[in-house]
Amino acid sequence: MRRVLALFLATVLSVAAWLPVAAQGTAVESALKWVAGQQQADGSFAGFGPGDTADAIVAFVAGGQQPPANAVSYLAGQSATYGMSTAGATAKLILAAVAAQSDPLNFGGSNLAQQLGFAYNPATGLYGSDVYGHALALLAIKAMGVQPPAAAIDRLIALQLRDGGWSFDGAAATGSDTNTTALAVMALAGRARAADALNAARAYLRGQQNPDGGFPYSQASPFGNASDANSTAAVTMAIIALGEDPSGAAWKQGDATPLSALAAFQNSSGAFRYQNAMPDDNALATYQAIPALAGKTLPVVTASIPAAQSLIAPATTLPRTAGAAQPLLPLLALAGLLALAAGVAVRRAQAG
Repeated sequence: MRRVLALFLATVLSVAAWLPVAAQGTAVESALKWVAGQQQADGSFAGFGPGDTADAIVAFVAGGQQPPANAVSYLAGQSATYGMSTAGATAKLILAAVAAQSDPLNFGGSNLAQQLGFAYNPATGLYGSDVYGHALALLAIKAMGVQPPAAAIDRLIALQLRDGGWSFDGAAATGSDTNTTALAVMALAGRARAADALNAARAYLRGQQNPDGGFPYSQASPFGNASDANSTAAVTMAIIALGEDPSGAAWKQGDATPLSALAAFQNSSGAFRYQNAMPDDNALATYQAIPALAGKTLPVVTASIPAAQSLIAPATTLPRTAGAAQPLLPLLALAGLLALAAGVAVRRAQAG
């Protein structure tokens, strides 16, 4: 009788553990079905620009599905325009290209790793001009399976604010936000020298959690501190990057967790709303919720592209105007040869 009872209890516990996972899988499938219906005739996905199509491609892969081939083709066609606009845009294309098993060194005819290298400032250690884009760049580098310059990691750590978070532009006056902090955590995760920074970031994020288990953009935001799907998804992925369970006791508010809060934003259509006060289906919220609901963190796929290593932080270059940067070393070599020739000429004149 005891053995039967023990077997019954084990079965109940097994089913109880399986149910949330099955529910998450169903939620992801429902969301992806809705996303598929948002594709436009040109292959793009509804949103504010090519970056949203990149998010949609990442969402498909995170959810275990192949992204539509014409969506990848559309995004590749944006590589010479959108992909060259900012470091963050270049990084988003790299994350999507790697997720779709495309070559970021030849994506729509553009070498995205090289473009990312052009955006790197060795004097500051920063990719681009803001922390958000810098963190995305580090994630793109991670996706390509190569190592960023040590100065780039050190720069991100140095930009952490006193409360443990990061602001979008790195300025203390702007204030920390959960979205930038979540990206920074994903970019720094697994790096031993970032341990203290990650601990401080964890404490910051824990302090931003609402009683419903979700997260706002910032508790100090002038637009309010209600939880939203995008921020809750971003923090959930950061928690996973930290090696923690977003349904675990450490992240519970009563019975609510980040995952349960995120799931609660899903509408009957399968799409996610941004906030409860804005109940309409929201494309960007849906694209960004899917990887978190699927238990993924960024990058959702990593590759091994050794050739990218020398491109992401090229040797010292002269300022670029149009076209590719011109390496400084050949010019220095030419100057050296001219100086040598001049020296020979002087010695000959003196000997005569």
